Amino acid sequence: MSDDMGVVSLGQDGVISKWTRTNQNHWQWAKLLDAGKEDSICFAYRRDRIAVAFPRIGVKVWIWIKGTWQPQRSILRQNVTSIKFVEDGEALIGGTSDGVLWYCQVPNGTLRAYAFLKSKVYHLDVNSSGTHALVSQSGGRAHLVGIQQTDHKGKIEQVYATNGDSTTEPRQGFGAMFAGGCKTVLFGAAESNLLVWDKSKGEVICGLDHGDSEQVQAVAGFDRGSNAYIVTGTKRGLLSWWKPPLVD
Repeated sequence: MSDDMGVVSLGQDGVISKWTRTNQNHWQWAKLLDAGKEDSICFAYRRDRIAVAFPRIGVKVWIWIKGTWQPQRSILRQNVTSIKFVEDGEALIGGTSDGVLWYCQVPNGTLRAYAFLKSKVYHLDVNSSGTHALVSQSGGRAHLVGIQQTDHKGKIEQVYATNGDSTTEPRQGFGAMFAGGCKTVLFGAAESNLLVWDKSKGEVICGLDHGDSEQVQAVAGFDRGSNAYIVTGTKRGLLSWWKPPLVD
């Protein structure tokens, strides 16, 4: 959630749930809405807006109006594999299984293709100012794409590659993320090290070493001012907290 006071999740049954922590440090569950029994791929949440992507029917959108979640016009783009709200919830960006990065205002915008990449998009992250997206693809590649261009097209500004041009799925289960005041990028792993990249130069500056035989599977970050930190989880259950490396 945007205020960091809870967690919103999409279940296999299509139910979107909200978990919030009470004053007694307990977690309280509440159902937000039922997106339907159709197989869903991913979802995005932004305060009063929810979007869910379905492989065959496109992206369904709901907006909280007068105390209920009201369905809006769907985005009829099939094979969407990742979505993210941008512009304070006024628009969505999405990636597809055939490598297209698209943009659409909600609820009544025009779908625009922002970039055509080589392989499946499996994760998106957007920087705090909303000007750039990190687009992670199968094959061990991520692109830094400018998404606030006057010509309504995406501008590829940097590439982060961990495995050349391989088209195989990445071994890690996480996508590229901004960190360190959006000056660095977390993406890929070498042995037990989570790789930290210089966002502008596209070069690895260091690795976060998790010790022998540890495989990083999940990464999360909090990136606000002096309280920035990184949390990682490994296949063997090791949970680690890190301060983001500094970049000159």
